[in-house]
Amino acid sequence: MIFVTDKEKARWFYSEVLGMETVLEEENKLVFDLGGSKLTAFKCEKTTEIGDYSNEARTVLVFEVESIERSFKEMQEKGIQFLHEEPTPGKYAAFVDPFGNVHEIAESTN
Repeated sequence: MIFVTDKEKARWFYSEVLGMETVLEEENKLVFDLGGSKLTAFKCEKTTEIGDYSNEARTVLVFEVESIERSFKEMQEKGIQFLHEEPTPGKYAAFVDPFGNVHEIAESTN
């Protein structure tokens, strides 16, 4: 579950930019398909500050990708803000949604 201040902007970011299908819409929430799981976006009043990302307690959604370098580049081209200049040696990179929620992409270990 995440909290967003603007349902239409959330639909755009999670559906159009990240490629998730919207499977349910209600007055104060959107539900996206994560390929077997669901991500629910609830409407809230205020965005959050990114803060000291790796040193503050928080929840982070991690999206598994086949190639961290390719996904990083494609997402940057779509205008997604990353908190890293390039993927870390551990094969992950943190990015921010329009509401200040921090997520990561991580290279598949399979």
